[in-house]
Amino acid sequence: MNSAAGVGGPPYSLYALNAGWPIYDFVPNAQFYGLAVNIFSVAVNGVPRLSGSAWGVTVAAMAAGALIGRALAPRVRERGVRRLVFALAMAGGCSVLIKGLLEWA
Repeated sequence: MNSAAGVGGPPYSLYALNAGWPIYDFVPNAQFYGLAVNIFSVAVNGVPRLSGSAWGVTVAAMAAGALIGRALAPRVRERGVRRLVFALAMAGGCSVLIKGLLEWA
């Protein structure tokens, strides 16, 4: 679904929620899934053409996100994370649906 419509995350997230995966099982599996999808995407489409400064901002944002996530992880309750994952999955699915309906009309 990711290569066809760019929506691989919502179905995967909803599956994990419905399967009752604890957050400590979901996160590494989601990271592996995202890595695999992105490797295949780069293999098919090539490396994105970004300027040097855009690559710098991208790497800095990824590093900052990893550090912030590591610092916040022990303070976050699993129930809140489940709700956030569900909300993001639904928002992603709805945005694809709306985009498809607008393209179709």
